[in-house]
Amino acid sequence: MGNTYFFSAFGTFGNPNGFRQSYFLGGNAEIAKNIRTFDLKTDAVKLFPGSRIYGIRIEPAGSSSLISYVVYTFAKEQNSQRGGTFIGSSLIFVDKVAPEGLVINVLDEFHRHLEDRNVADGTITINHSDKFSIDKPRDFDKINLNLRQIENLGTAQSGNNYLMVYMENRSSQLQSLLSRATGLLSIYDMIYFTDNREVAEFVQQKGIFKIVDENGFDREIQKSDEEKSRLVNNCILELEQEKENLKEDRKTIINDIEKQIAHNERKHQENEKKIIESKKGIVTINQEFDQYAANIDELVKKLKSDGKVEFIRKQHLERRKVFADKIRLTKDIGTVSSIGASSWMNQSHSRPRLGNSLEDFNRENESYSHKETRLNGYKIAFWSLLLLLTTGAVCYIMFFDGGKIIGFPED
Repeated sequence: MGNTYFFSAFGTFGNPNGFRQSYFLGGNAEIAKNIRTFDLKTDAVKLFPGSRIYGIRIEPAGSSSLISYVVYTFAKEQNSQRGGTFIGSSLIFVDKVAPEGLVINVLDEFHRHLEDRNVADGTITINHSDKFSIDKPRDFDKINLNLRQIENLGTAQSGNNYLMVYMENRSSQLQSLLSRATGLLSIYDMIYFTDNREVAEFVQQKGIFKIVDENGFDREIQKSDEEKSRLVNNCILELEQEKENLKEDRKTIINDIEKQIAHNERKHQENEKKIIESKKGIVTINQEFDQYAANIDELVKKLKSDGKVEFIRKQHLERRKVFADKIRLTKDIGTVSSIGASSWMNQSHSRPRLGNSLEDFNRENESYSHKETRLNGYKIAFWSLLLLLTTGAVCYIMFFDGGKIIGFPED
């Protein structure tokens, strides 16, 4: 209970203290430090003897909201004839609130005791709010049984925007006005109510606070309701428009994804076909290598049997060119298209190149022709033929080391 609602008492005390306010019957320092003062702007509103002003406001207190019901009455300062001075009380609620009729009764009783104990002959008898003598209202504990959550108060204002409502009959109208005023607390920093004509005329003359009668207050409520309705309708339209936009956004995104899926499926189908072709290419390449190796074996046998080195070399170069062309064509088929990463076909390889280009074979043929011209300039005797046979054996070792093809050296 102590942290849910409590009282503040305040007043103007003249020199040296001026306006001061203190807290009673609950509350705590953490909440109190968030509470704005209940001082009046005396250049905008003024209390007169016998006059009374009520007020209501909301304000934040950390993660909580405070709603305060306030009453002011005229009281003079000690040793001062300054006008507009006052003594006041406020019943402050934290996140919850009680019925307005109960609030008014308890607030009026607390304030009546405050005046009785601290005002004599219309003058405040103490010099600081901490010295106030107070009494606990009879129905103070009854408030705790009638608390309800604060709802739809909106955001507290801090733009020095105040409203004064002039009532013809305070006793019959205040409760209704206070209950409806909460809907305006998101527009005004504080709303005041008075049934004193002098106070109303002063406020109207100064023109700092907006002042309305009961009909004007009803119009304020109506305008507030219309603005809230407009904001609600605009928010509904925005949400409904966003929902409509979702349809187009969904359609666009899904179409893009479906196109990407179709593209990837085509690529996968193409790659699957190429993979099959590549696997067939492996078989072909194996066959070609086996056949080429067999041809080499055949040439070696012929070279051993008849020793015709130049003829064997020419025949080998021709077969080698055919073999290299077949390997080149076969290994290029079935290159897989990359979807997200670089193809392995684009990677550099450190193994020696197979001499399979036309330029390679042209160089080999030129080397061979050059050698043939040189050999034709000599008479080859029988021992020369034997020497050539020996050379052939050496060539076998050099040229066919472990089945790997080594280029012929040029002179």
